[in-house]
Amino acid sequence: MGAPRGAIPNELERHYVRRAVVHSIVPLAVLEAVRNLDTPVEDGLSEFAAELLSKRLGLSSTVATQLAQYETMVRRDARTDPAHVEALLRLVGRRPDADLVFADAGRRAARWAVRTLSGLSRLGARAAPRVLGYAAARRAARAVFEGELRREGYVPVVRIRHTLAINATPDGSACTLYSAGFAELLRLLLGFEGAMLHTSCRATGGDHCEWRAAPPDPRHH
Repeated sequence: MGAPRGAIPNELERHYVRRAVVHSIVPLAVLEAVRNLDTPVEDGLSEFAAELLSKRLGLSSTVATQLAQYETMVRRDARTDPAHVEALLRLVGRRPDADLVFADAGRRAARWAVRTLSGLSRLGARAAPRVLGYAAARRAARAVFEGELRREGYVPVVRIRHTLAINATPDGSACTLYSAGFAELLRLLLGFEGAMLHTSCRATGGDHCEWRAAPPDPRHH
């Protein structure tokens, strides 16, 4: 299936995606989410035939090896080839539970991002979330997700201009990773309990992907 109108990047953006690097936290979080969702509940592994378990991507030896490699890279604050990450997102996008994987991966990536902040930054975020917490969230959004976090009328807004998610999933399903990731960053560093609404998407013709913070629905309280 071809990309929807507006989802095909121009030549400058194509050049960016080829030459840019992606933080190793992103593929690590995706693989952790895949492993989590592919692991049978409780301790019933013995009830599954070996051939059935081998078909679960998250439980494969390949994923275990890649997880170890990316964990090492994250400890070194290293980046990775976007082509590898794009292929991983494309593979996940074919799963029937892709939305669950991407949402879980986004939250995991945000938690990893916060974990890699300095102790002083985390302490400052707890002491002054509106100022220091926002500054820390802005740094983490840029470093891990390549997102630009800003405030517009006191409302947190994040934009990304790279095309990684749309190249991997032209329907925009991989954008769920960023929606969940940005919301989790704001929750952890600013105490925000709402959602990040995907108000503009390349998959539907937008010039960029954008998320805006929305307060929690009062009907859920």
